[in-house]
Amino acid sequence: MPEPANTSPSQTSQSQQSSPLPEAQETQETPKTQGSQPTHEPSAHQEEQPLAKPKITREEIAQRPLNKRAVITIGAAFLITFAFDRLICSIPPTWLIGYELPVFWIICALTVTALHWKTARKQVLVWLVLGSIVAIGVWNTLAQSTWCYSRNDEYALTTQFVQPALLMLHCQLVNGRYDVRRPLQVAWNWLTGWLQQPFIHIRDFAEPFSVIFARFAVASKQRSKVREIGIALLISTPLLLTIVPLLIGADQIVQYEVLNVFSDFNPMTITLHIMLPWPLLFSLLIGLDDEPTSRPPEQRFSLSSVTAFVVLAVTLTVYMLFCIVQIRFLFAGLFTDGSIALPDGLTYSEYARGGFFQLLAVTAINVTLFGLAIALAPRTRMLNAALVALLALTAVILASAALRLGLYINAYGLTWLRYLSASFIALLATAILLCLIRLKIRQLPLAATMTALLIVWYVALGFSNPNHICEIYNAAHGIAMAMATTPYQSMV
Repeated sequence: MPEPANTSPSQTSQSQQSSPLPEAQETQETPKTQGSQPTHEPSAHQEEQPLAKPKITREEIAQRPLNKRAVITIGAAFLITFAFDRLICSIPPTWLIGYELPVFWIICALTVTALHWKTARKQVLVWLVLGSIVAIGVWNTLAQSTWCYSRNDEYALTTQFVQPALLMLHCQLVNGRYDVRRPLQVAWNWLTGWLQQPFIHIRDFAEPFSVIFARFAVASKQRSKVREIGIALLISTPLLLTIVPLLIGADQIVQYEVLNVFSDFNPMTITLHIMLPWPLLFSLLIGLDDEPTSRPPEQRFSLSSVTAFVVLAVTLTVYMLFCIVQIRFLFAGLFTDGSIALPDGLTYSEYARGGFFQLLAVTAINVTLFGLAIALAPRTRMLNAALVALLALTAVILASAALRLGLYINAYGLTWLRYLSASFIALLATAILLCLIRLKIRQLPLAATMTALLIVWYVALGFSNPNHICEIYNAAHGIAMAMATTPYQSMV
């Protein structure tokens, strides 16, 4: 058997002193081993991953403030879409047959005006555009019901395009956020009103509905006014379902009208005519309360006075040569013996017919050139003199077109197209006069004034009863076949 080892006291003390060393080494090695173990640190993909949004409760939705303006706009948009479905896309009541389209446009214009009454009542241009929409609607109503305007089918056709354009212009002016001296912004808003504004605020359409439904759901747990209103509606519904059929059955006329209005309801038409355009129209109308979301490109192009003067001088040279020929052949004979000295082989009808619309186009281009010159170039005496010369030569060109038209009317009578051309010549002459005034009065908003003048001219054209005037003129001059020419044919 092995004998136990004998340990001396000195050895025992040495062993007691040396025993803490391994413990210290173990304690030093422990964090190393712990550090050497793999740790699960979040990866870069996990750090970039956003936190999940907290779920919004029904009580939080119910506590949101209800936008009363949005609720009113939703109701206005529904009114317009419902009128569109009942008047345009369905068979209207018997007393509205023939008048549905003008009534629809008037409803749209009055609804938009009511939404912005505080600002609309102070705007002159708003009342001008609104009055023109209502006036054109009244004209269409009279054309369907009386003999006075019933034969002006050409003007009635143009109203189908003019009234929607005027209604969009009314929408862009009714909020008062426009400057008459910045017509480009108004034109840009008009364009975006068709292409962009119906889609910008479409996501805000559901917000009032979610708040209202959440409040009803929360109110169902406690006694409140909202809950009482809901109970009242539940009680009124069966009561109305009982009373309304009795009233309809009591009168055959009421029964016929009600069935005529509501007989063709079906889910597909309601979806296409009401539910789909409803949010789009809401987005357009609610966007009128804010500043324009987009602006036209900034004007980064300008002309020096020298450049503008040279461009005008080159143009004036060409116009001067043209006017010399006009004075030689057209004006000289009329001022002397009342005849026109034409080259051999050229008849009055051929001379009067050729180039009339080209002269009107040149006149319109010159008025536009005048507007660009005063907008892009600084004003100097030389430039002002060139602009006055441009307007003077434009007046000569316009007078040449008027004389040509007069010769043709005297020979072949007055038609709707010739009457339209004569009145448009008067409009262009007024525009030239306004351009001369603009040179003297710089505060005059030329573009806004010409737009108002154009609207007034168009409305007055319809109420002047063109075909009736043509008949009177042709009868007084013994011309019977002039009206056989349709307004879509050339002036032959």
